[in-house]
Amino acid sequence: MGIKKIARPINSAKNKFIKWLKDNKATDIDVYEGKRTNEWDYYRNVSAFVGESLYSVYFAIWQGTVKIDYSDDENRYKNMSLEDFNQLLW
Repeated sequence: MGIKKIARPINSAKNKFIKWLKDNKATDIDVYEGKRTNEWDYYRNVSAFVGESLYSVYFAIWQGTVKIDYSDDENRYKNMSLEDFNQLLW
């Protein structure tokens, strides 16, 4: 299976998170799109402020495995699945 097909669900989650940030009047939205390397098939970082709280999410696919790291001022979660991430925000 090609990386584009594998990346669709994680890319969709990234886009939903960006929409959530915009819906919550986030400022300073920053999206970093890493290049595909020998280490990462897909790597994106999204960060922004909602009020004074910093939200940051790393979306990655490494050797076919989805890894999502989420943090805000009160919470920090590492190696989340897509399902876990979707439950966290929706």
